[in-house]
Amino acid sequence: MTPASELTERRELPARREQVTQKVRIGGKRTLYMSVHADEHPGELFLRVKGRDCTSETIALYDILARLTSLALQYGAPLAQVAGMLHQTKFEPCGPVLDHSRIKFCTSIPDFIGRHLLIEFCGREELAHVREVAG
Repeated sequence: MTPASELTERRELPARREQVTQKVRIGGKRTLYMSVHADEHPGELFLRVKGRDCTSETIALYDILARLTSLALQYGAPLAQVAGMLHQTKFEPCGPVLDHSRIKFCTSIPDFIGRHLLIEFCGREELAHVREVAG
């Protein structure tokens, strides 16, 4: 086990930082609000889920997922590796994605999160269902 003293130092984020929030509806069952630190190398993620079947446990688990992801990024974990662990997970709710310009289907909420991060921050254009319009 690596002693705490050998861990990479935690990247300190500025006290005031921009966030980009994306709202999507997944599988007609859940609404996800995902806010990502608007930086070339994001260090913070916030997740909020809503839906008729959302329990306090579900809401808390997505909050913990966001906190752990943020912490991993702040300690230097590669975003592509973190997002890759989320991408292609499969469980309910899944299905059509509404209100995202490039992602139209996901196999779970974590799959959507991973796919979004990989497309937006890691240049993984092959994961987008809709190509970005050059402008």
